[in-house]
Amino acid sequence: MNIIGLGKTGCDIVEKFDKYKQFSRFFVDYDVEGENCFNAPSFEKPEDYENKFPILPFSIKEELTLILSSDSLLSLSSLKILEQYKQLELKVIYVKPDTKFLNPTLTTIDKVVYNVLQELTRSAKIKLMYIVDLKKVADVVGKVPLIERQHKINETIAYAYYMKNMFDNIQPVFDKIIESPVTYCINTLGVMDLDSGQEKLFYPLDEVRERRYNYYISKKELSDDLDLSDHIEEQINDKFQDNLKISYAIYESPLDHSSVFIEAKSPYIQK
Repeated sequence: MNIIGLGKTGCDIVEKFDKYKQFSRFFVDYDVEGENCFNAPSFEKPEDYENKFPILPFSIKEELTLILSSDSLLSLSSLKILEQYKQLELKVIYVKPDTKFLNPTLTTIDKVVYNVLQELTRSAKIKLMYIVDLKKVADVVGKVPLIERQHKINETIAYAYYMKNMFDNIQPVFDKIIESPVTYCINTLGVMDLDSGQEKLFYPLDEVRERRYNYYISKKELSDDLDLSDHIEEQINDKFQDNLKISYAIYESPLDHSSVFIEAKSPYIQK
């Protein structure tokens, strides 16, 4: 599985995948050095990032995820990069910047890139697009020392995406999974508290049409907690709403604590 970080935000998140050996990591930014790094050129005109951006030297033959934010002019090169690898199964993680801190040029670029990537996803040129708001992820992380805050946020995004891919490739202990329509392609990730059922999504997705809950339960709880099945079933039943499909799966975790991960899906362009 291949993953490209584009710009500082994208590269910082991709860096956190170093512990997940299933991912081959690539970095595209200004002044980057090392293996699988491409030192991007700087252009005076924003449109040149799309029109004149060079072909990347990375030989990638399997599915590819591009992680980026439009807090950098480099986000404009995302379309050129995706076009280069259009023969692959493409996914995008788009980190929404805080527009209060963007200059007018980057504010415009955010609107353009964000909307174009969603349109490409809706037209099936990109298989899935995950939208992430750093403030929402910070809510998941909670209170940590300031010096660790951004590290923890990036680590949380990487871990959630790693877990989503792991769940797609391992057998659950039990599941009630429905097949999603291919149009449910504008997504976000999140977590839920196993005890309270409180949810925290990484982005306030509009018009959610499906939620999938992946329960990652410790072996001890799976073996010893006689109320676990009833608790999960009651919790899931409380999630049903009109025009919202619910599915869930239960997996055995090698850890000594349990977690619940969410994938929320929408077929609609987000504002």
